[in-house]
Amino acid sequence: MIESALLMFLFLFLSGFLGALILTRIARRVAQEVNLTAPVRPDRLHREVRPYGGGLAIAATLVIFAAPLLFLYCYSGTAKHLFPSMLLFLAAVPFFIIGLLDDRYAFPAAPKLGLQFLAAAIAVVGYGIKATVWLDAPWAGEVVSILWIVSVVNAYNMLDHADGLAAAVGIVAMTALGLGQIPHFAMGVPYVPWLAFLAAGALAGFLVYNFPPAKLFMGDAGTMLVGFLLAGLTIQAQYYHEGQTPSRLVVLIPLAILAVPLFDMVCVTLSRIRRRQNPFRGDATSHLAHRMLARGWGPRGIVAFAAAASAVCGGASVAMYFLSGPALLLPWMAVAAVLVAMLAVRRLPRTEAAQ
Repeated sequence: MIESALLMFLFLFLSGFLGALILTRIARRVAQEVNLTAPVRPDRLHREVRPYGGGLAIAATLVIFAAPLLFLYCYSGTAKHLFPSMLLFLAAVPFFIIGLLDDRYAFPAAPKLGLQFLAAAIAVVGYGIKATVWLDAPWAGEVVSILWIVSVVNAYNMLDHADGLAAAVGIVAMTALGLGQIPHFAMGVPYVPWLAFLAAGALAGFLVYNFPPAKLFMGDAGTMLVGFLLAGLTIQAQYYHEGQTPSRLVVLIPLAILAVPLFDMVCVTLSRIRRRQNPFRGDATSHLAHRMLARGWGPRGIVAFAAAASAVCGGASVAMYFLSGPALLLPWMAVAAVLVAMLAVRRLPRTEAAQ
């Protein structure tokens, strides 16, 4: 069972990779033709205008490969999962549109955040993409889910300030989510690992063009789409199986999978507040890549560090499915070690910190 599932997921990953590899070249040309480009800004690391288009390629890959394959798979295997999986795709559309419009017209932070909350509310209340919390109040799960979606979307969006960073972290996070679901594939929600591996492949195909020095960017259309899929899939995934999973604390696994982007968002926000800056306005000193460049890291080294940090957290998240009691502290200690390492590399050199 597990062997056949692994082969299927490898096929999905390769399909997404090859599809994005082809479509990213096309999307880059389209973005250039319609002037969908990223201007040079103080809070971004590129020094010349470059096209967006990565989000278009990733979205097209998911639609082309996911829609027919998902329908055939669910119809022939577990048809009950077809409807909720399609709802997830429908709920992703507003985030993609908001991001695409933001790439074109550069919305102010406040209206964009308001639109994100509206899209999240539609996903949760309208499409039923919400977490189950062990509380009597039904609204508690809806509130938690809306806050989770908006937080993950913005955390992932913040990673797109340096070449290859968001794509690399997204690949690892999607892969970790998918791998963790495999042992209980038949009992869980089959389309969660299915879509996770397909998205991971699409991000890998895009990374070929986005690896430093990048030929194009993912843009908000891509980061909001992928960010929502990460949030939505982690909500819809099933972590605890009665009699199969040792501990109920596995429900905290999404925090481990997304520890790197969430922690960086917290650090960036606190850094701006400490300097009495608007926490929603971009700057050239707060993000992980900005701090690492100031310490002498190169662009590729930054991507490698972020990917390795995400891999440790992702590996820890997979281990959590099989541990309980004191042993469960071990993977969380690994996650904590990653966060300490991130704090260490975020420290500015003394000369810059004194300015």
